[in-house]
Amino acid sequence: MGTESQEWHEFGRALRKWRNGHQVTQRQLGELIGWADSMVSRWESGILTPSAEAIETLDATLNAEGKLISLGLHAAVADSNRLRKGTVEAKASTRDEDEDMDRRRLMRDAAAVAVGGAVAPVLATLTDAWQSYGPRISGASVSQEMIDDWEEAAEAHWERGYYDSPAVLLAALAVDYANLAPHLNRAQPEAVERNLSHAAARFSALIAAAWYDLDNHREASRWWKRTRTLADVSRDSTQSSLVRSWEASRRRHDSNDVLPLLQEARRLAGDQPSVTLFSALRVEVQALATQGRTEEAITALNRAENVLEALPAQTPGIRPDWYSRSLVYTLAGDDRKAEEAREAAGKIYDATHIMSTVLELHRAATQARTDPEQGVRHALSTLNGIPTERRDRQTISSARLVLTTLPEKAGALPAVRELRALTTGRSA
Repeated sequence: MGTESQEWHEFGRALRKWRNGHQVTQRQLGELIGWADSMVSRWESGILTPSAEAIETLDATLNAEGKLISLGLHAAVADSNRLRKGTVEAKASTRDEDEDMDRRRLMRDAAAVAVGGAVAPVLATLTDAWQSYGPRISGASVSQEMIDDWEEAAEAHWERGYYDSPAVLLAALAVDYANLAPHLNRAQPEAVERNLSHAAARFSALIAAAWYDLDNHREASRWWKRTRTLADVSRDSTQSSLVRSWEASRRRHDSNDVLPLLQEARRLAGDQPSVTLFSALRVEVQALATQGRTEEAITALNRAENVLEALPAQTPGIRPDWYSRSLVYTLAGDDRKAEEAREAAGKIYDATHIMSTVLELHRAATQARTDPEQGVRHALSTLNGIPTERRDRQTISSARLVLTTLPEKAGALPAVRELRALTTGRSA
């Protein structure tokens, strides 16, 4: 497929950078991946779009750790948006059919990057067939069953996000969101618009978080803004509060800007004990702890736990926040309370859950305070025990906690230099 898009030119520049970094020529790279060097040249110049299979192979061959995958996905999504926006209005019926077909193809290619692609065409066909069945809501372009399905899909993506790499999650999200997004731009009854926006906000939040974990702050910022807008259009103050809390949770390492965001989340949550208020408070705990304001973080933790205790025991979606307790008390140097939190969390999360890795890095940080060599090697072993693509912002920032708890004289240890090199160059 030929292209002159800015996004594919950006992909080409990144490909050239990674190739040069590995000190291989276009011909040598072509031989490594089984493609002609002329194709590599066209990909680098941005005049030809590589297939999903080629992008995946390039990323693995050049050890790009998902960077090329993320740029390829970004370019595919941009192509999809241009197809939708650039179609002639006078051919509305043809436009919808052709546009949806091209969007499905592009999103299928994006998904194929992460999931191998064998099942993607089948899923796309089945989804199209399923959505064509069932009555539309009067005056709307969707059925209630479709809206409910998107809500359930968002929940499933949320759960998989604890296990899948950001690139895999983003590809899967792109497929579902591409089906939902066109309906946001069509006139809908007010209630349908609210319900669609509610489902879309959940997807948008997950997309923003995935871009953030892939260190693409520009895309993440755009999607966080879209998430807040969609949540507000849904007129669900609970969701408006929750998405702001989640954004602050992901961005808490950036600056003090997250605290005003959390103040807005608390305002929307109201004063009465609720899951929403608890969520805002627990993220405030994490932000304060990350900024080194440990005493304030402990005070906020006590407030959050008071809200938790005031909620009915069987409240859905609520449980003690062992992660925040571990983070705060690890940084505060209270080894007993930190370990109690980690042991309690171990009864909830299985070994492949991202929280298990993060909490193990907290444990390494505690060890490093008194035994630098053991703590740092524990952190290295933990990081090396997970796939490279799972070393996202959350795990890298947790690994950096180990470096902050080290005695000053430990900085010269070879293991410390190794851990610092492993976590350098990644935003956290």
